[in-house]
Amino acid sequence: MGRFGTTSTHSAPVRLCGLWQLVREPVPAEARASLDAAWRRVAPEFRTPNQMLGRHEEGCGATIGAMPRCDFACRGCYLTAGANRIPELPVEDVLAQLDALRRHLGPWGNVQLTDGEVSLRDPDEVTAILRHARAIGLIPMLMTHGDTFLRDPGLLKRFMVEGGLEEVSFHIDTTQRGRRDRAFRHAATEAELMPLRARFADLVRRVRRETGRTLRVASTVTVTTDNLHEVGDIVRFMQANADVFRMVGFLPVAPVGRTADSVGGIDAEMLWAQIARGLTIEDSNAGRLSANQWLMGHPDCSRFVMGATVTDGDAAPRFLPVSPASSKADARLLDAVFARLPGATFRADRPSEATARLAGMALRAPGLFVWHLPRAVWGWARRLAPGKPLRFLRQVATGRVRVHRFAVSAHHFMSAAELGTATGQARLDHCAFRVAIDGELHAMCEVNAAGMREEFYARIAREAAARNNALESVA
Repeated sequence: MGRFGTTSTHSAPVRLCGLWQLVREPVPAEARASLDAAWRRVAPEFRTPNQMLGRHEEGCGATIGAMPRCDFACRGCYLTAGANRIPELPVEDVLAQLDALRRHLGPWGNVQLTDGEVSLRDPDEVTAILRHARAIGLIPMLMTHGDTFLRDPGLLKRFMVEGGLEEVSFHIDTTQRGRRDRAFRHAATEAELMPLRARFADLVRRVRRETGRTLRVASTVTVTTDNLHEVGDIVRFMQANADVFRMVGFLPVAPVGRTADSVGGIDAEMLWAQIARGLTIEDSNAGRLSANQWLMGHPDCSRFVMGATVTDGDAAPRFLPVSPASSKADARLLDAVFARLPGATFRADRPSEATARLAGMALRAPGLFVWHLPRAVWGWARRLAPGKPLRFLRQVATGRVRVHRFAVSAHHFMSAAELGTATGQARLDHCAFRVAIDGELHAMCEVNAAGMREEFYARIAREAAARNNALESVA
Protein backbone atom coordinates (compact mmCIF):
# COMPACT_ATOMS: atom_id res chain seq x y z
CA MET A 1 0.00 0.00 0.00
CA GLY A 2 1.25 3.48 -0.87
CA ARG A 3 0.65 6.66 1.10
CA PHE A 4 -2.85 7.09 -0.33
CA GLY A 5 -3.75 3.41 -0.42
CA THR A 6 -2.76 2.71 -4.02
CA THR A 7 -1.38 -0.71 -4.76
CA SER A 8 1.17 -2.17 -7.13
CA THR A 9 2.88 -5.50 -7.63
CA HIS A 10 5.99 -4.01 -5.96
CA SER A 11 4.16 -2.35 -3.08
CA ALA A 12 5.49 -4.60 -0.27
CA PRO A 13 9.24 -4.24 -0.99
CA VAL A 14 8.85 -0.51 -1.65
CA ARG A 15 7.06 -0.10 1.66
CA LEU A 16 9.69 -2.08 3.55
CA CYS A 17 12.43 -0.01 1.97
CA GLY A 18 10.57 3.15 2.90
CA LEU A 19 10.22 2.05 6.52
CA TRP A 20 13.88 1.15 6.71
CA GLN A 21 14.77 4.57 5.32
CA LEU A 22 12.74 6.19 8.12
CA VAL A 23 14.72 4.19 10.67
CA ARG A 24 18.01 5.20 9.06
CA GLU A 25 17.03 8.85 8.57
CA PRO A 26 14.06 9.92 10.74
CA VAL A 27 14.66 13.55 9.77
CA PRO A 28 15.63 13.85 6.08
CA ALA A 29 18.65 15.91 5.15
CA GLU A 30 16.38 18.06 3.00
CA ALA A 31 14.33 19.01 6.07
CA ARG A 32 17.46 20.02 7.95
CA ALA A 33 18.61 22.09 4.97
CA SER A 34 15.26 23.92 4.86
CA LEU A 35 15.56 24.71 8.56
CA ASP A 36 19.11 25.96 8.13
CA ALA A 37 17.98 28.27 5.33
CA ALA A 38 15.20 29.67 7.54
CA TRP A 39 17.60 30.12 10.47
CA ARG A 40 19.99 32.15 8.32
CA ARG A 41 17.17 34.65 7.78
CA VAL A 42 16.78 35.21 11.52
CA ALA A 43 18.70 38.23 12.83
CA PRO A 44 21.04 37.56 15.79
CA GLU A 45 18.88 39.57 18.19
CA PHE A 46 15.93 37.26 17.49
CA ARG A 47 17.89 33.99 17.85
CA THR A 48 16.52 33.49 21.34
CA PRO A 49 15.76 30.21 23.16
CA ASN A 50 12.06 30.69 22.40
CA GLN A 51 12.56 31.21 18.65
CA MET A 52 10.93 28.43 16.64
CA LEU A 53 11.63 29.66 13.08
CA GLY A 54 14.63 27.82 11.69
CA ARG A 55 15.00 25.61 14.75
CA HIS A 56 11.96 23.36 14.34
CA GLU A 57 9.72 25.07 11.75
CA GLU A 58 10.33 26.68 8.37
CA GLY A 59 7.15 28.73 8.61
CA CYS A 60 3.97 28.32 6.61
CA GLY A 61 2.83 28.88 3.05
CA ALA A 62 -0.50 29.84 1.53
CA THR A 63 -2.20 29.67 -1.83
CA ILE A 64 -3.66 32.68 -3.63
CA GLY A 65 -6.36 32.63 -6.28
CA ALA A 66 -7.45 29.09 -5.42
CA MET A 67 -10.96 30.49 -4.87
CA PRO A 68 -11.19 34.28 -4.42
CA ARG A 69 -14.96 34.13 -4.12
CA CYS A 70 -16.66 33.80 -0.73
CA ASP A 71 -20.35 33.58 0.18
CA PHE A 72 -19.76 35.55 3.41
CA ALA A 73 -19.48 39.33 3.75
CA CYS A 74 -17.34 39.79 6.86
CA ARG A 75 -16.46 43.09 8.47
CA GLY A 76 -12.86 41.94 8.88
CA CYS A 77 -11.62 40.62 5.52
CA TYR A 78 -8.29 41.00 3.74
CA LEU A 79 -9.66 40.22 0.28
CA THR A 80 -10.28 43.01 -2.22
CA ALA A 81 -13.67 44.61 -2.70
CA GLY A 82 -14.03 42.90 -6.09
CA ALA A 83 -12.84 39.42 -5.05
CA ASN A 84 -16.23 37.81 -5.68
CA ARG A 85 -15.98 38.74 -9.37
CA ILE A 86 -12.58 37.05 -9.80
CA PRO A 87 -12.59 33.51 -11.25
CA GLU A 88 -10.55 30.83 -9.54
CA LEU A 89 -7.16 29.88 -10.96
CA PRO A 90 -6.93 26.76 -13.12
CA VAL A 91 -5.94 23.72 -11.06
CA GLU A 92 -2.54 23.45 -12.71
CA ASP A 93 -1.67 26.99 -11.59
CA VAL A 94 -2.57 26.16 -7.98
CA LEU A 95 -0.43 23.02 -8.19
CA ALA A 96 2.47 25.15 -9.45
CA GLN A 97 2.10 27.33 -6.34
CA LEU A 98 2.28 24.23 -4.17
CA ASP A 99 5.44 23.11 -5.97
CA ALA A 100 7.06 26.50 -5.28
CA LEU A 101 6.06 26.33 -1.62
CA ARG A 102 7.45 22.81 -1.36
CA ARG A 103 10.85 24.03 -2.58
CA HIS A 104 10.85 26.66 0.16
CA LEU A 105 9.31 24.73 3.04
CA GLY A 106 10.89 21.35 2.48
CA PRO A 107 9.29 18.02 3.47
CA TRP A 108 6.29 18.23 5.81
CA GLY A 109 5.92 21.94 5.07
CA ASN A 110 2.71 23.54 6.33
CA VAL A 111 0.52 25.07 3.66
CA GLN A 112 -2.85 26.77 4.01
CA LEU A 113 -5.35 26.20 1.20
CA THR A 114 -7.01 29.57 1.32
CA ASP A 115 -7.89 32.83 -0.34
CA GLY A 116 -11.68 33.21 -0.27
CA GLU A 117 -13.72 30.08 0.54
CA VAL A 118 -11.99 27.12 -1.10
CA SER A 119 -14.81 24.71 -0.18
CA LEU A 120 -16.97 26.45 -2.83
CA ARG A 121 -14.69 25.21 -5.59
CA ASP A 122 -15.56 22.08 -7.59
CA PRO A 123 -14.99 19.15 -5.20
CA ASP A 124 -13.04 17.16 -7.80
CA GLU A 125 -10.63 20.07 -8.17
CA VAL A 126 -10.22 20.55 -4.42
CA THR A 127 -9.53 16.83 -4.09
CA ALA A 128 -6.89 17.04 -6.82
CA ILE A 129 -5.21 19.98 -5.04
CA LEU A 130 -5.20 18.12 -1.72
CA ARG A 131 -3.79 14.96 -3.26
CA HIS A 132 -1.01 16.87 -5.01
CA ALA A 133 -0.02 18.65 -1.81
CA ARG A 134 0.24 15.34 0.02
CA ALA A 135 2.01 13.63 -2.88
CA ILE A 136 4.85 16.20 -2.96
CA GLY A 137 5.32 16.10 0.82
CA LEU A 138 3.35 19.10 2.06
CA ILE A 139 0.80 19.06 4.88
CA PRO A 140 -2.24 21.01 3.63
CA MET A 141 -4.69 22.69 5.99
CA LEU A 142 -8.02 23.72 4.49
CA MET A 143 -9.03 27.17 5.79
CA THR A 144 -12.80 27.60 5.87
CA HIS A 145 -15.74 29.29 7.55
CA GLY A 146 -17.13 25.75 7.77
CA ASP A 147 -20.70 26.55 6.75
CA THR A 148 -20.31 24.44 3.60
CA PHE A 149 -19.54 21.37 5.71
CA LEU A 150 -22.42 21.96 8.10
CA ARG A 151 -24.74 21.93 5.08
CA ASP A 152 -22.98 18.95 3.50
CA PRO A 153 -20.96 16.84 5.97
CA GLY A 154 -20.39 14.33 3.19
CA LEU A 155 -18.15 16.85 1.45
CA LEU A 156 -15.77 17.00 4.40
CA LYS A 157 -15.65 13.21 4.51
CA ARG A 158 -14.95 13.11 0.78
CA PHE A 159 -12.00 15.47 1.16
CA MET A 160 -10.68 13.26 3.96
CA VAL A 161 -11.12 9.93 2.19
CA GLU A 162 -10.39 10.89 -1.42
CA GLY A 163 -8.08 13.86 -0.90
CA GLY A 164 -6.19 12.75 2.19
CA LEU A 165 -7.24 15.87 4.10
CA GLU A 166 -6.02 15.63 7.70
CA GLU A 167 -6.04 19.28 8.81
CA VAL A 168 -8.77 21.90 8.76
CA SER A 169 -9.25 25.29 10.39
CA PHE A 170 -12.69 26.75 11.08
CA HIS A 171 -12.94 30.53 11.24
CA ILE A 172 -15.71 31.55 13.65
CA ASP A 173 -16.33 35.02 15.09
CA THR A 174 -18.79 37.91 15.27
CA THR A 175 -17.27 39.81 12.34
CA GLN A 176 -18.73 37.21 9.98
CA ARG A 177 -21.93 37.74 8.04
CA GLY A 178 -23.44 35.06 5.84
CA ARG A 179 -24.20 31.95 7.87
CA ARG A 180 -27.30 30.14 6.69
CA ASP A 181 -28.52 29.19 10.17
CA ARG A 182 -30.67 32.04 11.46
CA ALA A 183 -29.55 31.40 15.03
CA PHE A 184 -26.05 32.61 14.13
CA ARG A 185 -26.65 34.88 11.14
CA HIS A 186 -26.55 38.12 13.12
CA ALA A 187 -24.61 37.06 16.23
CA ALA A 188 -23.41 40.13 18.11
CA THR A 189 -21.43 38.35 20.84
CA GLU A 190 -19.06 35.41 20.89
CA ALA A 191 -21.28 33.85 23.57
CA GLU A 192 -24.02 33.54 20.93
CA LEU A 193 -21.59 31.57 18.75
CA MET A 194 -20.59 28.99 21.38
CA PRO A 195 -23.38 26.60 20.26
CA LEU A 196 -22.04 26.92 16.71
CA ARG A 197 -18.54 26.02 17.88
CA ALA A 198 -20.09 23.03 19.65
CA ARG A 199 -21.73 21.96 16.37
CA PHE A 200 -18.35 22.00 14.65
CA ALA A 201 -16.86 19.94 17.48
CA ASP A 202 -19.64 17.38 17.12
CA LEU A 203 -19.19 17.34 13.33
CA VAL A 204 -15.49 16.56 13.66
CA ARG A 205 -16.08 13.79 16.19
CA ARG A 206 -18.68 12.27 13.89
CA VAL A 207 -16.61 12.32 10.68
CA ARG A 208 -13.62 10.91 12.53
CA ARG A 209 -15.77 8.08 13.81
CA GLU A 210 -17.46 7.40 10.47
CA THR A 211 -14.26 7.47 8.39
CA GLY A 212 -11.82 6.07 10.94
CA ARG A 213 -9.39 8.75 9.78
CA THR A 214 -7.35 11.51 11.37
CA LEU A 215 -8.62 15.08 11.30
CA ARG A 216 -6.58 17.66 13.20
CA VAL A 217 -8.52 20.86 13.82
CA ALA A 218 -7.73 24.48 14.55
CA SER A 219 -9.94 27.53 14.81
CA THR A 220 -9.21 31.16 13.97
CA VAL A 221 -10.86 34.25 15.39
CA THR A 222 -10.69 37.83 14.16
CA VAL A 223 -10.29 40.08 17.21
CA THR A 224 -11.68 43.61 17.39
CA THR A 225 -12.44 46.05 20.17
CA ASP A 226 -15.97 44.61 20.17
CA ASN A 227 -15.07 41.01 21.03
CA LEU A 228 -11.69 41.42 22.77
CA HIS A 229 -13.28 40.99 26.20
CA GLU A 230 -14.63 37.55 25.13
CA VAL A 231 -11.28 36.09 24.03
CA GLY A 232 -10.81 34.35 27.38
CA ASP A 233 -14.22 32.70 27.05
CA ILE A 234 -13.28 31.36 23.61
CA VAL A 235 -10.02 29.97 24.99
CA ARG A 236 -11.89 28.20 27.78
CA PHE A 237 -14.33 26.67 25.28
CA MET A 238 -11.47 25.43 23.09
CA GLN A 239 -9.72 23.93 26.11
CA ALA A 240 -12.89 22.13 27.15
CA ASN A 241 -13.08 20.67 23.62
CA ALA A 242 -9.36 20.06 23.15
CA ASP A 243 -10.09 16.55 21.88
CA VAL A 244 -11.18 18.38 18.72
CA PHE A 245 -9.47 21.78 18.68
CA ARG A 246 -5.70 21.46 18.94
CA MET A 247 -5.11 25.17 18.43
CA VAL A 248 -6.95 28.47 18.48
CA GLY A 249 -5.43 31.41 16.64
CA PHE A 250 -6.37 35.02 17.30
CA LEU A 251 -6.00 37.57 14.51
CA PRO A 252 -6.26 41.22 15.56
CA VAL A 253 -7.80 42.91 12.56
CA ALA A 254 -5.58 45.00 10.30
CA PRO A 255 -6.85 47.89 8.14
CA VAL A 256 -6.35 46.19 4.78
CA GLY A 257 -8.60 44.74 2.08
CA ARG A 258 -12.30 45.30 2.65
CA THR A 259 -12.04 45.47 6.45
CA ALA A 260 -14.51 47.94 7.95
CA ASP A 261 -12.96 51.04 9.50
CA SER A 262 -15.10 50.68 12.62
CA VAL A 263 -13.70 47.38 13.91
CA GLY A 264 -10.59 48.94 15.41
CA GLY A 265 -7.16 47.53 16.29
CA ILE A 266 -5.71 45.48 19.13
CA ASP A 267 -2.11 45.45 20.39
CA ALA A 268 -0.30 42.35 21.63
CA GLU A 269 -0.39 43.20 25.32
CA MET A 270 -4.16 43.74 25.30
CA LEU A 271 -4.73 40.44 23.50
CA TRP A 272 -2.43 38.29 25.63
CA ALA A 273 -3.93 39.65 28.82
CA GLN A 274 -7.29 38.26 27.65
CA ILE A 275 -5.75 34.97 26.54
CA ALA A 276 -4.19 34.61 30.00
CA ARG A 277 -7.62 35.13 31.52
CA GLY A 278 -8.88 32.08 29.65
CA LEU A 279 -5.96 29.71 30.29
CA THR A 280 -5.87 28.03 33.68
CA ILE A 281 -2.25 27.44 34.66
CA GLU A 282 -0.28 27.66 37.87
CA ASP A 283 0.50 31.31 38.71
CA SER A 284 -1.89 32.24 35.89
CA ASN A 285 -1.36 35.83 34.84
CA ALA A 286 -0.25 37.71 31.77
CA GLY A 287 3.37 37.91 32.92
CA ARG A 288 3.63 34.17 33.53
CA LEU A 289 2.05 33.39 30.17
CA SER A 290 4.34 35.89 28.48
CA ALA A 291 7.37 34.02 29.82
CA ASN A 292 6.17 30.87 28.06
CA GLN A 293 5.57 32.45 24.66
CA TRP A 294 7.31 31.16 21.57
CA LEU A 295 8.24 33.31 18.58
CA MET A 296 7.84 32.50 14.90
CA GLY A 297 10.13 35.06 13.30
CA HIS A 298 9.82 38.70 14.38
CA PRO A 299 8.32 39.17 17.87
CA ASP A 300 5.84 41.75 16.55
CA CYS A 301 4.39 39.22 14.10
CA SER A 302 3.58 35.89 15.72
CA ARG A 303 3.66 34.57 19.26
CA PHE A 304 2.20 31.37 20.63
CA VAL A 305 2.09 29.15 23.68
CA MET A 306 1.98 25.39 23.38
CA GLY A 307 1.61 22.49 25.74
CA ALA A 308 -1.24 20.31 26.92
CA THR A 309 -4.72 20.68 28.32
CA VAL A 310 -5.52 18.32 31.16
CA THR A 311 -9.09 17.41 32.13
CA ASP A 312 -10.03 15.48 35.24
CA GLY A 313 -13.74 14.62 35.41
CA ASP A 314 -15.92 17.70 35.72
CA ALA A 315 -13.07 19.92 36.88
CA ALA A 316 -12.08 22.88 34.72
CA PRO A 317 -9.31 22.07 32.21
CA ARG A 318 -5.79 23.04 33.19
CA PHE A 319 -3.11 24.16 30.75
CA LEU A 320 0.46 22.94 31.05
CA PRO A 321 2.79 25.19 29.02
CA VAL A 322 5.98 23.73 27.58
CA SER A 323 8.74 26.16 26.69
CA PRO A 324 12.38 26.92 27.55
CA ALA A 325 11.03 28.94 30.50
CA SER A 326 8.50 26.41 31.83
CA SER A 327 11.12 24.35 33.72
CA LYS A 328 14.78 23.37 33.55
CA ALA A 329 13.81 19.85 32.50
CA ASP A 330 11.67 21.23 29.66
CA ALA A 331 14.52 23.48 28.54
CA ARG A 332 16.94 20.53 28.41
CA LEU A 333 14.41 18.38 26.52
CA LEU A 334 13.77 21.10 23.94
CA ASP A 335 17.48 21.79 23.50
CA ALA A 336 18.04 18.09 22.85
CA VAL A 337 15.22 17.97 20.28
CA PHE A 338 16.47 21.05 18.43
CA ALA A 339 20.05 19.79 18.45
CA ARG A 340 19.47 16.15 17.50
CA LEU A 341 16.05 15.97 15.79
CA PRO A 342 15.12 19.42 14.44
CA GLY A 343 11.93 19.40 12.39
CA ALA A 344 10.93 15.87 13.40
CA THR A 345 7.19 15.25 13.10
CA PHE A 346 4.77 12.36 12.80
CA ARG A 347 1.92 14.38 11.28
CA ALA A 348 2.21 12.91 7.79
CA ASP A 349 2.88 9.34 8.94
CA ARG A 350 0.77 6.23 8.88
CA PRO A 351 1.10 4.11 12.07
CA SER A 352 3.81 1.87 10.66
CA GLU A 353 5.74 4.90 9.41
CA ALA A 354 5.43 6.63 12.79
CA THR A 355 6.76 3.49 14.50
CA ALA A 356 9.73 3.29 12.14
CA ARG A 357 10.48 7.00 12.52
CA LEU A 358 10.27 6.75 16.32
CA ALA A 359 12.71 3.84 16.27
CA GLY A 360 15.09 5.88 14.15
CA MET A 361 14.78 8.85 16.49
CA ALA A 362 15.55 6.66 19.50
CA LEU A 363 18.64 5.24 17.76
CA ARG A 364 19.83 8.71 16.74
CA ALA A 365 19.19 10.37 20.11
CA PRO A 366 18.97 7.69 22.83
CA GLY A 367 19.72 10.17 25.62
CA LEU A 368 16.64 12.17 24.72
CA PHE A 369 14.37 9.16 25.29
CA VAL A 370 16.25 7.57 28.18
CA TRP A 371 16.95 10.72 30.18
CA HIS A 372 15.51 14.05 29.01
CA LEU A 373 11.97 12.93 28.13
CA PRO A 374 11.35 10.90 31.33
CA ARG A 375 12.62 13.80 33.46
CA ALA A 376 10.33 16.23 31.64
CA VAL A 377 7.31 13.92 32.01
CA TRP A 378 7.99 13.53 35.72
CA GLY A 379 8.21 17.30 36.01
CA TRP A 380 4.88 17.72 34.22
CA ALA A 381 3.23 15.27 36.62
CA ARG A 382 4.66 17.09 39.64
CA ARG A 383 3.43 20.46 38.35
CA LEU A 384 -0.04 19.16 37.64
CA ALA A 385 -0.40 17.04 40.78
CA PRO A 386 1.88 18.36 43.52
CA GLY A 387 2.61 15.60 46.00
CA LYS A 388 0.82 12.94 43.92
CA PRO A 389 2.68 12.63 40.60
CA LEU A 390 2.57 8.81 40.47
CA ARG A 391 -1.17 8.77 41.06
CA PHE A 392 -1.60 11.36 38.31
CA LEU A 393 0.40 9.29 35.82
CA ARG A 394 -1.66 6.20 36.65
CA GLN A 395 -4.86 8.18 36.04
CA VAL A 396 -3.53 9.32 32.67
CA ALA A 397 -2.59 5.74 31.74
CA THR A 398 -6.07 4.45 32.66
CA GLY A 399 -7.90 7.28 30.89
CA ARG A 400 -9.42 8.85 33.97
CA VAL A 401 -7.42 12.00 33.32
CA ARG A 402 -7.41 13.13 29.70
CA VAL A 403 -4.45 14.92 28.15
CA HIS A 404 -4.61 16.68 24.78
CA ARG A 405 -2.14 18.83 22.91
CA PHE A 406 -3.21 22.46 22.88
CA ALA A 407 -1.80 25.73 21.62
CA VAL A 408 -2.88 29.36 21.44
CA SER A 409 -1.40 31.74 18.90
CA ALA A 410 -1.70 35.39 17.95
CA HIS A 411 -0.68 36.80 14.59
CA HIS A 412 -0.59 40.52 13.85
CA PHE A 413 -0.80 41.52 10.18
CA MET A 414 0.50 44.93 9.09
CA SER A 415 -1.20 47.89 7.48
CA ALA A 416 0.20 49.66 4.41
CA ALA A 417 1.58 52.42 6.62
CA GLU A 418 3.49 49.93 8.78
CA LEU A 419 5.16 48.29 5.78
CA GLY A 420 7.27 51.36 5.09
CA THR A 421 8.75 51.63 8.58
CA ALA A 422 12.06 50.15 9.68
CA THR A 423 10.23 47.71 11.93
CA GLY A 424 7.91 46.84 9.05
CA GLN A 425 10.85 45.99 6.81
CA ALA A 426 12.40 43.86 9.54
CA ARG A 427 9.12 42.02 9.92
CA LEU A 428 8.96 41.35 6.16
CA ASP A 429 12.52 40.00 6.25
CA HIS A 430 11.50 37.56 9.00
CA CYS A 431 8.09 36.65 7.63
CA ALA A 432 7.08 33.07 8.40
CA PHE A 433 3.85 33.18 6.36
CA ARG A 434 4.49 33.40 2.63
CA VAL A 435 2.58 33.25 -0.63
CA ALA A 436 3.91 31.90 -3.93
CA ILE A 437 3.37 34.23 -6.92
CA ASP A 438 5.12 33.40 -10.20
CA GLY A 439 7.42 31.00 -8.39
CA GLU A 440 8.63 33.64 -5.95
CA LEU A 441 7.61 33.82 -2.29
CA HIS A 442 6.21 37.01 -0.80
CA ALA A 443 5.27 37.92 2.76
CA MET A 444 1.52 37.73 3.36
CA CYS A 445 1.53 41.29 4.74
CA GLU A 446 3.08 42.47 1.48
CA VAL A 447 0.39 40.65 -0.49
CA ASN A 448 -2.37 42.10 1.68
CA ALA A 449 -1.19 45.69 2.12
CA ALA A 450 1.10 46.54 -0.81
CA GLY A 451 -1.36 45.99 -3.66
CA MET A 452 0.01 42.61 -4.73
CA ARG A 453 -3.32 40.85 -4.24
CA GLU A 454 -5.13 43.42 -6.38
CA GLU A 455 -2.52 43.06 -9.13
CA PHE A 456 -2.72 39.27 -9.02
CA TYR A 457 -6.52 39.28 -9.17
CA ALA A 458 -6.48 41.67 -12.12
CA ARG A 459 -4.16 39.30 -13.98
CA ILE A 460 -6.41 36.32 -13.19
CA ALA A 461 -9.36 38.22 -14.67
CA ARG A 462 -7.42 39.15 -17.81
CA GLU A 463 -6.18 35.60 -18.36
CA ALA A 464 -9.66 34.14 -17.81
CA ALA A 465 -11.11 36.61 -20.31
CA ALA A 466 -8.43 35.67 -22.84
CA ARG A 467 -9.21 31.96 -22.41
CA ASN A 468 -12.93 32.59 -22.89
CA ASN A 469 -12.28 34.67 -26.03
CA ALA A 470 -10.11 31.89 -27.44
CA LEU A 471 -12.82 29.30 -26.80
CA GLU A 472 -15.44 31.51 -28.44
CA SER A 473 -13.21 31.98 -31.48
CA VAL A 474 -12.80 28.23 -31.86
CA ALA A 475 -16.55 27.73 -31.51
